[in-house]
Amino acid sequence: MKFKTLVFEIEHGRNEVVLTEEQAEKIGVKILDRVKITRGNKTVNAIVDVCASCVGRDQIGVFSEVAKQLGLKDNTVIEVNANGRPASLDYIRKKLDGGTLEAKETKAIIEDLMSENLSKVELAIFIAAVYTRGMNTDETVGLTNAIYSSGGRLKFPGKTVVSQHGIGGVAGDRTSMLLVPIIASLGITIPKSASRAISSSAGTADVMETLCKVDFPLEKVMKIVKKTNGCLIWGGNVGLAAADDKLIQIRNPLHLDPKALLLSSILAKKKAEGAEMALIDLPIGRGTKMKNKEEAIALANEFRALGAKLGMRIECTITDGSEPMMPFIGPQLEAQAVMKMLKGEMQGELLEKSLVISSYLYAMAKDCSREEAYKICKQALVSGKAYKKMLEIIEAQEGNPKININNIVKAKYNKTLYAKTEGKISHIDNHDLSLVARTLGSPKIMEAGIELHKMKGDRVKKGDALLTLYSKEKIYIEEAEKVFSKLNVIEIGNIVMQVV
Repeated sequence: MKFKTLVFEIEHGRNEVVLTEEQAEKIGVKILDRVKITRGNKTVNAIVDVCASCVGRDQIGVFSEVAKQLGLKDNTVIEVNANGRPASLDYIRKKLDGGTLEAKETKAIIEDLMSENLSKVELAIFIAAVYTRGMNTDETVGLTNAIYSSGGRLKFPGKTVVSQHGIGGVAGDRTSMLLVPIIASLGITIPKSASRAISSSAGTADVMETLCKVDFPLEKVMKIVKKTNGCLIWGGNVGLAAADDKLIQIRNPLHLDPKALLLSSILAKKKAEGAEMALIDLPIGRGTKMKNKEEAIALANEFRALGAKLGMRIECTITDGSEPMMPFIGPQLEAQAVMKMLKGEMQGELLEKSLVISSYLYAMAKDCSREEAYKICKQALVSGKAYKKMLEIIEAQEGNPKININNIVKAKYNKTLYAKTEGKISHIDNHDLSLVARTLGSPKIMEAGIELHKMKGDRVKKGDALLTLYSKEKIYIEEAEKVFSKLNVIEIGNIVMQVV
């Protein structure tokens, strides 16, 4: 059946079209059914929505995603037909009923996800089924391979390729930005795709973007890595394990992180980066994703077992993630701190953690002792080799290699907040700190962020500077100060607990 298009300039997050009930009945579909839309030799699948007054008798409403794929404008004539019920719905029901999915069934679900043949509701049910019913190792292998096959892949024949990933939740943890130039400077290939912030103050891609571009197509990433041995790019545009990004869009609003999807999400991306071996960092402590060390050890064993099934060597580190990794939070502030650490102008816990993890990864790649690897990695840092490599990566990613690392932070306004009591800092909350930073505009406002003047264990007196807020407008500072006053971001305990 032919229709004229009415383009809604709205990004809907998936392929969706709008019909009247009468139009839908003529085609033989109902709300949330699938249709096939054809223009010339191009075809896309879309989910049906119904609205009585949104479109005219001979019109079909299309959102931006469909319009871009088919090159549609208002009044473009297209062919619309019912697309039938996908078999993958039966497989979703099977998992919901507690069944075990075969690899071909999981693959069908992921393929229908990629071809826009499943609605958000159907995908949410699949995620909920995996969350409640779980997946065994073979199912998780099938899911990982299906996600891996859904997008582009980086290949570096003849090279030793490694990668690293942290499961997140720790403010200021820019381990990747220190590790990548250290490892790359030692002749090991490390193509690192990073994420943007979802609920935190900044993701690695947000921080790296203050120094250079991070958004590249697959072919350009290959050239960058071949030239420099490494990269720090945003994974969204490269399309590595593309199904994972679509699943994350459904998982995040539900606040569901099924173990099988966590495992497959990370290892599918590492495999798509071309990594033969990878190191996964599992932070534990107050406010982290891992409840305790025992849970982290159990997850580490699952990572290693799944990696072995995928032909990858996986090792995991369990680190303390209960406090911020450094006193700078927000894209520009974190970028400046990282560059100073690489240049030898700043020390701290983040630098030491990055050196240790780099040495573990180097030992895996070169089959040497961790003690020897640590000395080699530290020498790469102390000699300036890692800093020089970072500048090479920045230049290859179309940034300025002559950047003044003392002038990265460009915030127009700032305000320092002071202690209202005296004592010893017992805890700084990662989650609440991120809420304050996001109120300042981070990560979209790159200069927005927080500088902590005191860290855990420091003693403070009434009137001592605790932190400074940075942003581009005074109103952001004012709102962030209000949020800070309502939260228990920095906990200060009495030095003397009791006199007996």
